[in-house]
Amino acid sequence: MHLLTREGEGFEIRRNPYMQKSCFRLPTSGGREQRGAQVDYASWKDFVEGKRAALDIDQALMDSWSRCRSQAVDPAPRRCWDFMPMDQMAGFTTTLERICGDVESTTFEIIKDKGLLITITNAEGRVARTLGDRDVLRMADSLNFGPGANWAESCVGTNAIGTALATGRPMQVFGEEHYCRSHHAWNCTAAPILDPRGNVWGSFDISGPTESDHSRALDIVLSAARALEQRLSKLYCSELEGQMASLFSSMFNSAVTGVLFLDRGGRITSANNAAERLLVGANKTLRGRKADEFFELDTYLAQAKDAVGCDPVPLKYRHGGPLFAQALPTFSAGGDWLDTIVTLTEARPTSPMVSMAPVPNSDRIKGFEHVLYVSSAMRDTIHRAANAARTPSTVLLSGESGTGKELFARGIHQAGPRAAYPFVAVNCGAFTEELVQSELFGYREGAFTGAAKRGRIGKFQKADKGVLFLDEISEMPISQQVNLLRALEERAIVPVGGSTPLPVDVKIVAATNKDLAELVRQGKFREDLYYRLNVVGISIPPLRERASDVNLLAEHHLRQLCTRFGIPVPQIGPDAASVLSAHDWPGNVRELVNCLEYAANNLSDGWLRAENLPPYLLERTAGSQPAKDTADRGFLLQDREAETIREALRFHGGNISQTAKALGIGRNTLYVKLERYGIET
Repeated sequence: MHLLTREGEGFEIRRNPYMQKSCFRLPTSGGREQRGAQVDYASWKDFVEGKRAALDIDQALMDSWSRCRSQAVDPAPRRCWDFMPMDQMAGFTTTLERICGDVESTTFEIIKDKGLLITITNAEGRVARTLGDRDVLRMADSLNFGPGANWAESCVGTNAIGTALATGRPMQVFGEEHYCRSHHAWNCTAAPILDPRGNVWGSFDISGPTESDHSRALDIVLSAARALEQRLSKLYCSELEGQMASLFSSMFNSAVTGVLFLDRGGRITSANNAAERLLVGANKTLRGRKADEFFELDTYLAQAKDAVGCDPVPLKYRHGGPLFAQALPTFSAGGDWLDTIVTLTEARPTSPMVSMAPVPNSDRIKGFEHVLYVSSAMRDTIHRAANAARTPSTVLLSGESGTGKELFARGIHQAGPRAAYPFVAVNCGAFTEELVQSELFGYREGAFTGAAKRGRIGKFQKADKGVLFLDEISEMPISQQVNLLRALEERAIVPVGGSTPLPVDVKIVAATNKDLAELVRQGKFREDLYYRLNVVGISIPPLRERASDVNLLAEHHLRQLCTRFGIPVPQIGPDAASVLSAHDWPGNVRELVNCLEYAANNLSDGWLRAENLPPYLLERTAGSQPAKDTADRGFLLQDREAETIREALRFHGGNISQTAKALGIGRNTLYVKLERYGIET
């Protein structure tokens, strides 16, 4: 058995000496009567040239040909031109190596010396493995039919792999049934491989010259695909079991509440870190000790043995102190008492922030589940965005840095009918003026010096049927804005170096943190493009305009940070909550998260107090009294801004990019302020 492997820009055929013993059976006899192509060369030629052609072919093939024509696939003889670096497929190939060994070995034994090869791809049609006899691999090499190649319909036309993935069902494509002339000498048979959720995970294909024996190909492909699905399901269940065990362990040991497990005799069988800290201190174990060393258990044990009730029972702590314990008996399905769960908490004053906070996102909207809010301002904004998601209309999101514009763009994608199709994000400020057009619209082979040999598709085509997010749209060079305007008006793009418009179906969501109307008045942004983008304008409120969300967001992000750091999640004290509520958050949620990360690195116990927060927040609160006059107020504001910048620089070790990001300003703006206040880095 030989493999076609990727070597830089080309391929190499290598012998694979490893043959795994099979654990399953493939059909070894029988087969189907081998059919010929359903269409001849003349009819194919008439179709691709746009002439009337009398075709009597399978509807799935006819639909595939129509898709290829609508996507402007080139039917002329050529090699595959679209490749992905194999390191970008590492996740797929790693899983494939764990499940495919005996499947491909057994399949090869059946097709060996028959002029056929085996190909396995991912769900996008990217080739992961190509193997078979040396002679047929040389023929595959002439088509670039090897690892990393894109064998989707949009790239190489109708073929068994791409069409099986597009339709979700097994396909055979023989001879002239291929849309591209270069594949007419081949017959191919492929079946999709489904993951445990029923989604397409990849495909298994057998291909070879038309003169080879393909009579058993369909039966073999179906059996191999089902075998891979079974192994994928077992692997998924095994990984899920491990993830659940790890998750339970992490939750158990990171919980602020102490948890004990007792057997029926009252002996401690397990305890988390919080329980050990509360009862015996750090670095000591509770496992194996009797729980009645710490609690009065007699009454509870008598009740549990008689299976009287199953509500939590308060336990008296023998050693005094502010510790509250409850025991909860657990029972088998037959009603027998099994063991006991004891929870421990320190008796603490209730935080007003926790006890009075309304329930967030009570009207959860699909796509925006991860946007936390209780404020009416954010609720109204989400409703407008969800309504806009239902239609193909262009949306313009405006808001300050750090307000979550990309989060809203992704929400619009998930809330609408395009959720199953791509979401492609583009930072319009990241491209040079010369590259904007090629990045958005792609380019043909040889379009300019330095262009990839086989050309490249642009962001518009990558987002076809889905959502294209144009972030920082105000930064797009004005000389290139006319090209974007034309694409939006005509719903078609022309790649650099091309001449034929290609239709694209994308919903545009643009975003800006600047006043585009003002830029239009200044002549820095095209007026016609502004009106084309601002069909549905949505302004995302800054954090200072939804103050009721601050503590809710603080709790959520603090929990995430502490869980990621592997430290106990603290309660936010009333003094800290007051400081957080009083700040006006010029950097919005991004600044809030930065402050909480600072605080998480300064915790000493189970409470987040005001002194754990960055000093500039405390100074802001302390200096919140009105100044005597306007001049004094201006001076205090400048002084506070300078100290805020110094503190952010210290926290980020002098890193300008991270500091600017935390403050919610650009790098150039930060440099201007550093010079103004004489701050050295």
